[in-house]
Amino acid sequence: MAAEPAGAELLRRPLEALEARLGETLGLSLRECAPEGVLPRLRYRIQDRALDGPEAYAEYILYSGDRAAWEDLAETLTANESRVFGSPEDFTPLLEMAVDADSRGPFRCLSAGCGTGEEAYSLAIALAEVQSRSPSFEFEVIGADLSTRAIARARRGVYPASRGESIPPELRERYFLERSGEIAAGPVRRRVRFARLNLCEPDSLLPLGPFDLVLARGFLPTLTPDGGRAALRNLVGALAPGGVLLLGAEDSIGDLDLGMTPIRWGERFAYEKADPERGSAPRPDSSETCDPKLALVAHRSGVTRAWIRILLEQHGLRVEEAPHGIRALERAALGGPPSLYFLERTVPPRGAGWVEEGLSALGVHGPGRVVLLSPGTPDASGSATVALPLTRRDLDKVLARAAL
Repeated sequence: MAAEPAGAELLRRPLEALEARLGETLGLSLRECAPEGVLPRLRYRIQDRALDGPEAYAEYILYSGDRAAWEDLAETLTANESRVFGSPEDFTPLLEMAVDADSRGPFRCLSAGCGTGEEAYSLAIALAEVQSRSPSFEFEVIGADLSTRAIARARRGVYPASRGESIPPELRERYFLERSGEIAAGPVRRRVRFARLNLCEPDSLLPLGPFDLVLARGFLPTLTPDGGRAALRNLVGALAPGGVLLLGAEDSIGDLDLGMTPIRWGERFAYEKADPERGSAPRPDSSETCDPKLALVAHRSGVTRAWIRILLEQHGLRVEEAPHGIRALERAALGGPPSLYFLERTVPPRGAGWVEEGLSALGVHGPGRVVLLSPGTPDASGSATVALPLTRRDLDKVLARAAL
């Protein structure tokens, strides 16, 4: 019997084949876009074409050549209800932003995965408030999304009144027109532009120019791992030096080395792109903000992290773990960061020295705060360094040095 050609198994399983094609062409994960199950998310598309079920629909999408059906599918998978000023605390740093008198050109923002545009208009309102205090301040907002139909609705700027429930009343009155159960974007509409593009395609954002702030909240979890990495590279590549990337509250860049450093953004963290001309910001005093009973262990080995956790907990400390240095910096950017950090000397992505610099910029500095973990005999460096495996006697010395 002749061997089956490559891909024959997928052809017998249309939904798996559709998921693979979605990942390859759009970077979307069918499982993540439809976590409640495929049928509830696709039932209207299946009914529209009088098909028997999800597998028949998958076969139609794959083999019919109906480009409009692909657009319908992309819209269905990426359509999620959002609100103007949804998660309003994310906009507080913008509303409180101080304008640099020496800045040149407009402050440019990107709403990535903007859907029907609520987030883009939220950005424009926050920046218009800054302009009301500093008339010379100029800004521009661009929303980008995969769905042509979502972009068309975003350009209209008209929403059900329920989408505006998160807007502070004074801003709603100032920037929206209310009519027959709807709200319509008013004076800020001319400050917002929209573009249809795939954020997973290489260099898809380059034609839009550099941005000072990129919001990418909520769409990364709908992508495949490869699609997510491609989108993050595009988003970071679109930032100007010193620009800020704000992801969803539960999202992270992981251990990708993208030249980004976690920073504090309101009540959570964002990422800042290095700006060689500006240099490091002044270091805040962390003595009143660090949690004296909290330690963090950053090491690739789960076994090593577990052993150090046991030793620290025996000394009455609470312990958090991280497999890479970026996670340690993310934690430090939040309120009440740990007082003591155990860092693998070669912790990804750029080693403990880079993490130390980031911690110091976030206000975590002082004698004994950072301990480097080195296999074998540690070298003589400026930082406190202990050999692995860590012993109780070593830990006693570390805690004495840190006065914990």
